[in-house]
Amino acid sequence: MATLASRRPVSPRTIAHARRWAHQNLFSTPANGVLTVVVGTLILFVAYQLLRFVLTEADWTVIQTNRRLLAVGRFPRDDEWRLWPPIWTLAALIGLSYGHWSRLDRVAYAVLAAVLVFAFTVLFEGRNALLMAVALALGAAGYLAVRRIPEGSALAGRAGRAIVFGWLILLPFTVALLLAAGGVRTTLWGGILLNVMLATVGIAAGFPIGVLMALGRTSSLPVVRIPATLYIELVRAGPLIAWLFLARFVLLDFMPPILTLDQLDIVVRAMIVLAAFTGAYVAEIVRGGLQGLGRGQSEAAQALGLNAYQTTTQIVLPQALRNVIPALVSQFISLWKDTTLVFALGLTDLLGAGEAAYAQLAFIGTQAEVLAFVALLFWAIAFAMSRLSRRLETRLGVGER
Repeated sequence: MATLASRRPVSPRTIAHARRWAHQNLFSTPANGVLTVVVGTLILFVAYQLLRFVLTEADWTVIQTNRRLLAVGRFPRDDEWRLWPPIWTLAALIGLSYGHWSRLDRVAYAVLAAVLVFAFTVLFEGRNALLMAVALALGAAGYLAVRRIPEGSALAGRAGRAIVFGWLILLPFTVALLLAAGGVRTTLWGGILLNVMLATVGIAAGFPIGVLMALGRTSSLPVVRIPATLYIELVRAGPLIAWLFLARFVLLDFMPPILTLDQLDIVVRAMIVLAAFTGAYVAEIVRGGLQGLGRGQSEAAQALGLNAYQTTTQIVLPQALRNVIPALVSQFISLWKDTTLVFALGLTDLLGAGEAAYAQLAFIGTQAEVLAFVALLFWAIAFAMSRLSRRLETRLGVGER
């Protein structure tokens, strides 16, 4: 039996330490004490109401019955096999990315566990549950494998380049698998699949457009600077929904009859608008990063004998992008949420599929359950993007000198 002398020393996190911390941070003044009590009571009330709704009041049958509609919309059942290889690749890349550039903390583990419990309780069953379990296993294996690589080693560098290459080929691989060999028309894409594809194309195409437009607007050549400025100001002058309606009713009139460009379906037109719209906003974000750099960076590069192209691509642009990571991720999260606007074009995205679900006679009155579920899915992806961004900022030392 252990004696008092042999016990471990008392941790600093004692009751006295907790009281001192609470006094210093929560109750340092009467006003802070009142604010702490009011905000704490409000948080507890909201949490109680939310848990009561989720666990006792809500009827999740509408989600279980319409899980396929919410996931893929009208995607043909016989072609569902085309979806799983990209999902497995995506899961592996997410695990590899988190393992290489970040690390799952307690909050991330708790959120991930809650999402998985909810998903396998409400969303997946039978064969789909098994296939999704394979995706989770690939993600976990990728995370654990990369975590075993020593940081700063040559192998870690090669792993990072391989992960970046994987993200670059994920979109072409997915599109090729969905469309090749008599694949599925884009007009049949729906549910969260459509939102993910629209956001992915918007980010993947909008980011390089934005970088090029930012460089063009900061150029000293009027023939480059003026068109770039006109493009940025024109696109940013109108709301996204207006540009989407123009894509539906006007865009085809400006397309040449080459390679059937004058016959693009509405999903492809929406992707073009999202990429162009995102590019305009990314351009201003990147331009802010470029203006935030001192002239000494360019002058030092010129003193080393670097030409203009080398100075821009190797010195100026990497530092500018590093400094605007928070703003870029914020724009990408905004784009992810804005994909719901395609519902106005008659496309059945996740929000549209949700409205179709609670419009069924058997589920009238279940709007709260459906909209809460849709909000949860959008929040989960936005939260994952935000957490990865914060970890990347910490790793790159954003905001530090």
